[in-house]
This record gives sequence, structure tokens and C-alpha cells, in this order.
Amino acid sequence: MFKERQNEIAQFKSFLNRNGYGAFLVYGDKNVGKSSLVHTACKSVLATKIYLHIESENKDTILRHIRAKCIEAFPNVELPATNDISQLIKFIFENSVNQKIILVIDDLAKLLSVGQEIKAFFLSFKDRFSKYGNIKLVGVTSTYGYNANNDFFGSFFNELIELKPFNYLTASSFYPTALLDDKISYYAVFGGLPLYNAMIQPQKGFAKNLKDLLLYIDSPLRTKIEGDLHGSFAKKYEADTLLNILAKHQFAHYGELKDEFKMKSPTGDFDYILNKLIEMNVITKKSPLHYEHDKKKFFYAFQDPVYDFFYSHVYENTMSDVLPEEIDRTYETVIKKEFEGSFLPKRILDMSMEFLTREATRGKFKEEVMNIAPYFSDPRTLTCNGTIIVETLSGNFYVMVNPSRQTFEGKKIEAFAHSLYEKQRPYKNIVIISRGMFAPNVNRIKYITYRMASLYSKI
Repeated sequence: MFKERQNEIAQFKSFLNRNGYGAFLVYGDKNVGKSSLVHTACKSVLATKIYLHIESENKDTILRHIRAKCIEAFPNVELPATNDISQLIKFIFENSVNQKIILVIDDLAKLLSVGQEIKAFFLSFKDRFSKYGNIKLVGVTSTYGYNANNDFFGSFFNELIELKPFNYLTASSFYPTALLDDKISYYAVFGGLPLYNAMIQPQKGFAKNLKDLLLYIDSPLRTKIEGDLHGSFAKKYEADTLLNILAKHQFAHYGELKDEFKMKSPTGDFDYILNKLIEMNVITKKSPLHYEHDKKKFFYAFQDPVYDFFYSHVYENTMSDVLPEEIDRTYETVIKKEFEGSFLPKRILDMSMEFLTREATRGKFKEEVMNIAPYFSDPRTLTCNGTIIVETLSGNFYVMVNPSRQTFEGKKIEAFAHSLYEKQRPYKNIVIISRGMFAPNVNRIKYITYRMASLYSKI
């Protein structure tokens, strides 16, 4: 996974190798490889390294953990007799006067949530140790944690890196020998998170990987989903309930989700569960194009494709006591058809938006791109017809996505263009993204075409 992060590793190593004080923040979504990148880059740097893994918001637990790490790092130095987290971190800072120290705090946002005095402590020591300390403070946190503490992070850290999930082009480097259809399917289910992609064994084929990683009762990603939910919720079934409701809607307004959840779990704390799933990067909050400031139009959707697939097609079809051979049968008779008919087309829409974003950064549209979003003909109903809008300075490009392997008939493109004309929208700028072939001739319409194969080639 690290050959795809060479620029980030080089930037981070350059920071670590400088003398003196410095503060560096690595943030991004869950499972995107933040901690692994930090540990890999730190290995080759000569310094006293202290890794604080903040897994709890309990003050006593954190205190014991920091004390143990201090004893390990400074075995011949007496620790201060204190029950104050700030005083123990101050002790680490003070030892940097005589030796180079790398202090990694993962998850920093969780540590800051223990009390406002910790934020104040860090800010007070920034000016003092920037003059004579030889310490590199590395903060690691989620995108959610970064947003919650943005004012602090912006004022405290010298440098920042945001790690993002890989796009389809980079993710495919984990399975370069796979067939094109399998590459599309892998990315549809496992997305761009390196943790997921590193588990794929392309020689097995897509169906076998899917069963081994997610469908069978003891498969690693199924076990991980259940473990993460058990660790985050006192009543896991309440999170299951909400995720199952969202899977049936795919796009859902706050009120829709809450009403259905309360019908199935009257005593559950809906807002806590929803916000916790957002914090875990499982669910995301969005708004349709041109409705960014209208709270009534906001909707929720899956952010993690593995959770999306699991609750859309696996959760209710494979119970905990089902034998592997029954799961094989269910895959062939139910899941395979649902994947091809509903899940894959939706994810190809997401892949197409990512591809258009990539093309926009390479100047393909010859003008600044303002936004790329699915086109909801009626944002209140959240029904997407497979159309994307690329909003540019001078006008919109309308994108029609064809997720099937069938030839894209010219009359469908004509009908698409005419439907835009009926809505009094310009249709001279049309982009076609097709999994199949294109119609050779379409009169009167100029359009840009891409096949799905081109999404995996470096043009």
C-alpha cells in the first residue's frame, strides 16, 4: 500500500529529519492507512520514539497508558508523581532538550476531548519548545475529529497531510492481474481503502474473494464490521437496524430514517447512533447540487462501500447460523443477481464521478469545474436517474452513465438529449460513460465518450 503513498511519505520523512521543534498532523477517513504510514516513516529516523495510542476517552486509562510509555522511553529518569495528563506530556517535552524525540499521538482528537485544559497546554508549549526543544509531535486523527477541532489544528500544526481513499485507478494496482470486469467489481465492493484492498487475492476471482472476505460467518471483513459495531455501541442491534434501513433507501432524509428507526427501535437513541456512524466514516451527510444551504434537502448515504454491500445484500440473506454451502447457494441465486442489478450500477455512478473529478483536475473540460454531483430530477424524492452534472463556469456538462455491458443505442442518447431540451437545459455538452460499447452514429449531438476500460488506464 505504501508505493501509492510515496509523496506523502517523502513529505513526512523530510519533516521528521529536521532538527528542532515541529508539529505534523496526519488525518483522514478510518482504515485509510494513517497509522501505518506514520509507523513506516518513523522506522528509519534516529530518535526516541513514543507512540501513544488513545483508544479510550477515560482519563485514568489514558493516564496509565502514557505513564507506561514514559517508563519505557526514559527508564533511568524519575517520572513526576502526578495524575495530570498534561504534566506527563510536559515531562516528555522537557526531555527533548537533551535528545531528539518523536511523539506520536493517535488518536489526538480523542485525547483533546478529555478536557479543554489539554488544548490549552499544547498551545502554551508551542512557543516555548519551538525555541529550544528537539521534539517532533505527530498527531493522527480522523477527518471527523479534524473537523471537530479545526481551529486548534489550524493554529497548532506546522504541516498537515490529508490521506484520502485511493481512486479506482490506484486501487487497481492492488490487483493488476485481475480481469477488467473483476477490477470494476472489486472497486465497487471494497472501494479505495488499502486495508480492504490488501486482502484481495486476484488469482481466486471476484466471487471467491467476496465469499472469503465478507460472506462467510468467520470472514475477516464481516468479523471486523461486527467487532467495530460491538465496540462502538452498547446495543449493536440498534446500529444494525439503522444501517439496514439506510440500505433499503440508499438515499434518505433525516426524517425518513428517524421515523422508520423509531418504529423498529422505540427506545433507541437515533441521533447518537447516526452521529456515531458518521464519526466512524460508515455514513456520510450530503446535499444535492445547488441545494448546499437548504437543510431540508440534506440526505444520508453510505460512505464505506463494504458496509453498504454488507447491509444491502448480505446482512439479511446470510444469518449467523448458516452453513458455508448455503451461503454459496444464496450467492448464486440471490446476491449475484442483486449485485449486478442494483449495487454495481449505483457504484459505477460513484466511480464515474471520481473519474470526472480526475479528468477535471487534468484540464479535460478546458475550464474550471465548480462541482460534480448526481442529478436528482426532484431532490425531495432523492431518485437519481443515472445522470451526473459537471457544473462549470460557462455551463453544465451532462453525463449519462451506462452500467450494463450492452451497446449504448443511439436512440437512448437522442432521448437523453431531448429530455434535457424539454427541461429547457442546454444539451450540447454531453459526456457518455459506458461499460459496454457506444452507438457509432448519433446525429446532431456532439459528446465526449469513455468506456469503463479507460478508467483503469493512464491516458
